[in-house]
Amino acid sequence: MTRSVRSVLVCLLPVVTGLWVAGTEFGGRLVPWRPAMVDLGVYLDAARVLLAGGDFYALAGRLQFLYPPLAAVLSVPLTLLPTALVEIGWTAAGVLALLAVLHRVGLRGWVLSLATTASLFVEPVRQTLGFGQVGIFLVALVVLDLVPGPRLLARRVLPEGFWTALAACIKLTPALFVVYLLLVRRRRAFVTAVVSAVVLTLAAAVFAPRQSYGFWTRLAHGDTGLGGSIVYFTNQSVLADVIRVLGFSTGATLLGLVLSAAIAALGVWAAVLWHRRGEVALAVMLGGVATLLASPVSWLHHFVWVVPLAVVLVLDLLPFPARPRLPEWFSVLGLLFCGWVAVEPFKNLPNSGDVELTWNAGQNLLASGTLLIGVVFLAAAVVVARGRAPLTSAPAGPAAPVADRTGARTPAHTLREARR
Repeated sequence: MTRSVRSVLVCLLPVVTGLWVAGTEFGGRLVPWRPAMVDLGVYLDAARVLLAGGDFYALAGRLQFLYPPLAAVLSVPLTLLPTALVEIGWTAAGVLALLAVLHRVGLRGWVLSLATTASLFVEPVRQTLGFGQVGIFLVALVVLDLVPGPRLLARRVLPEGFWTALAACIKLTPALFVVYLLLVRRRRAFVTAVVSAVVLTLAAAVFAPRQSYGFWTRLAHGDTGLGGSIVYFTNQSVLADVIRVLGFSTGATLLGLVLSAAIAALGVWAAVLWHRRGEVALAVMLGGVATLLASPVSWLHHFVWVVPLAVVLVLDLLPFPARPRLPEWFSVLGLLFCGWVAVEPFKNLPNSGDVELTWNAGQNLLASGTLLIGVVFLAAAVVVARGRAPLTSAPAGPAAPVADRTGARTPAHTLREARR
């Protein structure tokens, strides 16, 4: 069986399942094809308004376009195709992107196929497909850019840092990884990311100058465009938790933003420490968790990061003798975070119409579980990495240096990805 045929067989079940999930989620229909992909509809509406010379930050419908201008510009080619074809292609591309992410962090063959298929039913992924959201693509851009591992092509098409910059220009939160690149001294990748982000932002301004000016000036004044909907229960960010407890006030907003900055710093610290220990995949996952908790707005479907994070942690729990090992309690803690997000224990809380502002202490505590477990996990990552006992690894002995994909020389016993 040729490699191409094997690849098609690996992808077939996840893609077919993904189309079923996207087509039937939120009351959609598979046959005839009538999905409820409202967010993809917003992207297309924004692109059409851009082509008509209008302001895509003031759409006619209830749902508004909230992303940076580049996201609207990149959506323009999609308006040239039939909507059904765009929806099907978007879904298939999202599933393939998730396959690529799980392949990069260590899965192969039928295990990759089945694991990806199962992950399509995890709440954030299922909702992302149902909404036609961009979240899977953002995770894929960062992971495939920064995490070493097997590639389809022998060499990079574009330098490290570019795809991370693109993700940040589509949705701002991946910009945290630019700071990560600086602190782990990947200077070339850092410069590439910064220059690419500037060029991409200026390019968007050429196509949408008025909208770009309006977006960046509003953002500079702290306007996210969400208004009161920030307290909706599926927003699992620290800012939302603070406002749900304290109500809308300047003090509550400032406290939420300060805590957001602190969590972002904690996440970057954890990511940098694990990167220096050679655990790049785990480092990037920790950065992803930090972006979710620190962002002012993190809807449940943004938490696609829990899928590759769970894979990284489960692989470390497997009894492979030649593999560096995380402490079991730490892996279990991380999987608890992933499981909490997947199960969504807070989903039956009273919600909508700002009723979240009337929750009692127990309800607020339940709704804050994602934040609390996530922060404990990030803090534990710092404690373990700063360390105490070294990670369990192969028996002591001479280790030949292995070159990672950037040319840096790293001990073979600490660079898991080089062996896979």
